[in-house]
Amino acid sequence: MTTSDLTITETASDDQRVVQLVRGLDADLAARYPDEPCTGGAHIHPGIRFFLAETGGRPVGCCAIQPFPDGAAELKRMYVAPIARGHGIAARLLAEVERTAADLGHPEMRLETAVHQPEAIALYTRAGYSRIPNYPPYQDKQLSRCYAKQLPLPDTNPRDTSSRPS
Repeated sequence: MTTSDLTITETASDDQRVVQLVRGLDADLAARYPDEPCTGGAHIHPGIRFFLAETGGRPVGCCAIQPFPDGAAELKRMYVAPIARGHGIAARLLAEVERTAADLGHPEMRLETAVHQPEAIALYTRAGYSRIPNYPPYQDKQLSRCYAKQLPLPDTNPRDTSSRPS
């Protein structure tokens, strides 16, 4: 598989390509956590923005960001299809949603993953995320791990130093 033609676009949450990928995510989570009911869509809010990764016109990954009540953004539904893993797609998706969140004025990105997803934890820590206390609704979930990263906000008042005397 080549990712030189990888495209990442924003799309609707009911886009059938995203729906299929999210089903794959739910199946993956059900296999990793057989004693935990999968409630992946339970914490999705209307302000969510989905992103779709495609290569060769084929959907290979998705994720979403949604506003958090305190102004941060939350990463949701990050998934790369098994056939496309190991090609940097997740890192590119993550970078794209971080840029989008920062452009929208979110000062921080938060996320929840869990202990049986070591590849996800490795991705997030490589990308600069730090572990934080589990936030609601994950505060009582022993398998959950929450992370956060400060985002560089765009400079809305750039200083022009070219006309200052030296």
